[in-house]
Amino acid sequence: MTRRAVEDGFETYLSDLVDETYAAFDVAAVLRGARSGGSRAASKLLKNSDPLERHVVRPKLREYQRTLLHQFDPVLDYAADRGASFEAYEDEILDRDLYWNALRPSVHGERRDAIRQRLLDRQRAFGDDIAPLVAADSDAFWTAVVATYDYDRAVDVVEDHFEFSTPLRDERDAFAFELEIDPGEVLGGLARALPSLSVEFTDEAARAMRRAEQRVIPQAKADAERAFGD
Repeated sequence: MTRRAVEDGFETYLSDLVDETYAAFDVAAVLRGARSGGSRAASKLLKNSDPLERHVVRPKLREYQRTLLHQFDPVLDYAADRGASFEAYEDEILDRDLYWNALRPSVHGERRDAIRQRLLDRQRAFGDDIAPLVAADSDAFWTAVVATYDYDRAVDVVEDHFEFSTPLRDERDAFAFELEIDPGEVLGGLARALPSLSVEFTDEAARAMRRAEQRVIPQAKADAERAFGD
């Protein structure tokens, strides 16, 4: 199977995940938390959350989508490189890892090392699981899946690797996801006089992503059932 075909299959579900995360994301909840600090900018934006979602939240989620696809490249390189040592790809994989780059500076020492290893183990497991898929003869994603795995194994791969929120759920306080908001750019007019606002949305990201996974993973499993049933 070509790298591009594997990437296309992966990207289909990742795009669905981002769309569902956006649909579930409650920007008002994030702003209410910021407003508790007394921010006039947060209060103004809270009354105008629709343009904020369009101009700030959706582009940010699309940025994360591109990051996830970008970090997938070296994992694919490892999966396609038969007999490769994962250690040869570790630095590049970690350098592109969304969670590693969102690690709080306050996380250090043994805990930092443990998180680093868990993130690498997760990516290595992904590469090992898709290696047979990359080597399959068919360029049709689900046809290659059926040729490579049995149904139970295919479902395991979906459940293991389509849960992108696992590191965030396991180590919620270790990561920080933030939005930098310029009220003037979002609202225009008198809002240009308001200062920029930096808000953390880690908790909301975890909640929205988990909600998205609860929709996308069953869909992927349904697709697997249809593929194996044909």
